[in-house]
Amino acid sequence: MASDTASPINIAELIRNPPFELSKADREALLTPEEDFIPHSWEDLKQVIAAGDLSLLKRTPTSLRDYILWTRDVRQTYGSVMNCILQERLGWEGEESAETLSSGSGSGFVCANLTPFEDERDYRVLRNDWPYGFEEGMVHLVIWVKRLGEVDGEGGLTKKGREEVEGFLDVGGGKGGGVAKEDLLWFRNSRKWQSVQALEHIHVVVRNVAEGWVERLTGQRAEDCFWRSYVPK
Repeated sequence: MASDTASPINIAELIRNPPFELSKADREALLTPEEDFIPHSWEDLKQVIAAGDLSLLKRTPTSLRDYILWTRDVRQTYGSVMNCILQERLGWEGEESAETLSSGSGSGFVCANLTPFEDERDYRVLRNDWPYGFEEGMVHLVIWVKRLGEVDGEGGLTKKGREEVEGFLDVGGGKGGGVAKEDLLWFRNSRKWQSVQALEHIHVVVRNVAEGWVERLTGQRAEDCFWRSYVPK
């Protein structure tokens, strides 16, 4: 992780002036020494997803600090995190309707197929550039989609929308890549806690998978992620 800098970071200032809303867990993490941070276990993640309060998920203190600083830098360079993701990760720039994306409707792209997940040109499976603080062996992925299924007023998926995601993952051995059901968890943050609200995405966490499998699935090495390469200014 590229995290050491010549000048100290003012954590109090980061908490006072964050570029996105911090949860209670975020504020607590920023004030926690790195060596005292307790990562989420598999069972812990299952309980958080089941309870439905995803604001409890937290990054490591250093990763969260760097994520805040990175977000500030990216907004200056690209105008928004969305623009950075479109240009540096998805290659979908020019395919979107700026008016539709700014409204947060999530359907502003030209889709090869209007049915979610039916055409590989309409989604990308990538590593999470700023993963939550999970125990070793847990891999955090993101499925970016041009068009997602039905959502409710809070941005959560309806029953039909969840069925579409689960059908895509097909944890029995299809599009999920043969990952066993007990080794795959997925969730979607409510709109309040989405740091990239205008781009639809699903979080997927897997375990007991080889690094080569992740590289083939995403086309990325672990060191390609922003959290590994970013150096705070």
